[in-house]
Amino acid sequence: MPFCIYTYTNIWLSGHQVDVEIDANKALPGIEIIGLPDASIKESKERIRATFRNCGIQLPARKIVLNLAPSHIKKIGTRFDLPLAVAILVLVREPTWSLKELMETSLFFGELWLDGSVKKVYGILPSVISAYQKGRRNFFVPEENIPELQYIPHINLYSISSFTDVVAIFDSWGMTDLFHIPQKKLQNIASHNDTRFADIQGQLVAKRALTIAAAWMHNVLMVGPPGSGKTMLAKSLSSVLPPLTFEQTLAVSQIYSVLWNLSKNTPLIRQRPFRVVHHTASKVSIIGWGRNLTPWEVSLAHHWILFFDELPEFPREVLEVLRQPLEDKKIVISRASWSVEYPANFMFVAAMNPCQCWFYKDKQRNCVCSINEIKRYQSKISWPLLDRFDLMIEIPRENIDIIMSNTQEDDYDYIKNTRDAREIQKNRYEGTPYSTNATISSKVLRKLIVLDADAEVFLKEVVKRTALSPRVAHKIIKLWRTIADLQKKKTVEKSHIAEALQFRKKSLFLDT
Repeated sequence: MPFCIYTYTNIWLSGHQVDVEIDANKALPGIEIIGLPDASIKESKERIRATFRNCGIQLPARKIVLNLAPSHIKKIGTRFDLPLAVAILVLVREPTWSLKELMETSLFFGELWLDGSVKKVYGILPSVISAYQKGRRNFFVPEENIPELQYIPHINLYSISSFTDVVAIFDSWGMTDLFHIPQKKLQNIASHNDTRFADIQGQLVAKRALTIAAAWMHNVLMVGPPGSGKTMLAKSLSSVLPPLTFEQTLAVSQIYSVLWNLSKNTPLIRQRPFRVVHHTASKVSIIGWGRNLTPWEVSLAHHWILFFDELPEFPREVLEVLRQPLEDKKIVISRASWSVEYPANFMFVAAMNPCQCWFYKDKQRNCVCSINEIKRYQSKISWPLLDRFDLMIEIPRENIDIIMSNTQEDDYDYIKNTRDAREIQKNRYEGTPYSTNATISSKVLRKLIVLDADAEVFLKEVVKRTALSPRVAHKIIKLWRTIADLQKKKTVEKSHIAEALQFRKKSLFLDT
């Protein structure tokens, strides 16, 4: 009767159990691997032969058939080497009932080298998390993969550095204790950022606006002449964001795991840097790569910041592909053979000059552009994309006296206000599918966000006077709620509305 060894594969972030079935018959000796394997898996038969030979184990003189079930899922990569070899070892050395019970509840991962050593496999984190969510608890993994897995709670990790470790477990059931790895607890780390609000002299209005944005991931567009501090303000924004939670750390790290971006020194992604995209980037590099459906910038910025500098310099088609992930907080990449979904809940921060000569509406220098030139430059950004910005703020050049002053500002208030507002939102949305003001749906907007009587009247007047689209109106209401949270108010007041409208300066743009 065929015996099974279990492992997991993932199609990017989607995990699937793979049963390694083994059978042997008296036909011409050899190893046959079936079940839709790729070329690297077909080559594993030679790695297995060399491993058994160098570990002093003789393969049985039979035809060995190994099936990777289910057969409709394409199997890719060298992670199947170890489970395939363990399945053959079952034929050679009959395990005890206790060991057989452990193996039936365990998953095996690892690439074999010719000398029998078991090496790191990539993209293992999504597989282990997916298997854990489906009830699996025992994992035999390469020693090099331990750092990224030992923070996952309630699992049993067994470190395998060589195939001889597996042989030793077969020979002595009690030796599994030697390979068991104790769990670690993820410690909070201080956010490190080379640029902070305290390093920027002046720009108090901009700092206030960015604090509101950081209070929960509102998208921001900064408009101003070169040298006004737009890029520095964007870089300093991550200094006021709280550390990633454990759940966010795992969510982000899974994306980096499948892209082979985790290492021994960086087993998990803990910091909140921001992704900077150059204006020469293609839409494929923003959304995801071609035939293999690889995730890219919008997913790498998940729970982080995606920063576009010189926004009008980006091709129009590149900017337009952002509209769907900005609205849905996810990206779906479809091809004829497959379709995958990646998370893309990022904060979009962009900066731009107001015109080609840089000085439209500047108080210190006159603009030399004609009205048509300004319109042509600004029309590179479509109104539907502008509607997806919650805040549009003007960043003027500061007076030289302010820039050269020795006044030292503390980041404490910005950081405390941001984190207090996030805690308020966390408590408000507990028990609902939502966690932030920015992500709440319009369907339950009025149920969860309360306006006082004056604010209600003022809102209707603003909508009538400015002819706001429903999307913009909903975004502004969410922004009002965030401003109220920063002031620890239970209801949205008229003053919150007035401040929010100051951060929606479409007057920076000419009508197109």
